[in-house]
Amino acid sequence: MPKSNLAQDHKQDLKLTAGASITESYRFFTTHITHFFRLIYGPLFFWVLLKLITQILIHERGIQIKSIYFQHIITAGFAIAWYRQFLLGERYTSYYQLLKMGFNGNKFSWQRFKQTLFRIIAISLALLIPTLLLSISMLLYYFGQGIPLSEGLINELAIKSTFVIMLIFSPILVRLSLYTAAFALGRSSMSFKEVWQRTRGYTVTLWWVAIRGFLPLSLYSYVVTYLLNMLAHRIAIPYVFSTILIETLAGFLTFMMLAIVVGANAEAFRILIGVRESDGSRLPRESRLT
Repeated sequence: MPKSNLAQDHKQDLKLTAGASITESYRFFTTHITHFFRLIYGPLFFWVLLKLITQILIHERGIQIKSIYFQHIITAGFAIAWYRQFLLGERYTSYYQLLKMGFNGNKFSWQRFKQTLFRIIAISLALLIPTLLLSISMLLYYFGQGIPLSEGLINELAIKSTFVIMLIFSPILVRLSLYTAAFALGRSSMSFKEVWQRTRGYTVTLWWVAIRGFLPLSLYSYVVTYLLNMLAHRIAIPYVFSTILIETLAGFLTFMMLAIVVGANAEAFRILIGVRESDGSRLPRESRLT
């Protein structure tokens, strides 16, 4: 049988379900726990260091910095690495390899960099503009009601607006999230349009995959870190030691949650789009998808 027909028959036998994707993600995580630790050593160190520097600046200098943006860079790096671990295997997964040769084994290209930057800006603006419009509308409403506009109220409205916009756009975002897997595999030719077409009819499934992967561990992480913070305040642990302890645990749980979500998302990518031989798939030759 021709290879293309074999791949097509194999793909038709697969069906994406939320339960199966989450189960496969947990199975992969537990059977590749050594690779998980291998990939979080660096990111976890920088996570804790960043939090420690933030706390030192607050306590010693009275300076507050928005560390969340740097955290996003750290978690994004781990997410891309775990995508490659899940879809390609250990041979194609190391931070050194990604920095040296890029995602598809080619050296750095300004053209690819500009394309990636343009897509990031486009996504950011698509979310930022509605958020700003909603925030301004809410500010005008409060102002019309005679409520004084304080910095705290403005921050609260910004958080609420962001949550509402993310909730509204979530059906779109969960479908386009598979583009991250394509990006991790180095598929520079794959567009948002192609990902959108391949995920048609799976919006609810992909949304449920994200919720089931994210919610349990995020709630557990929140409860554990909250209790540790209370304990640190009660027994008056120096902030340096409490920060290291709490952020090490919080960072570990964050990367664990991210690994589960990324694994489920990668499994959805494998079923709906497929892993090609040119990606260096970890799948046996006879079962690789085109």
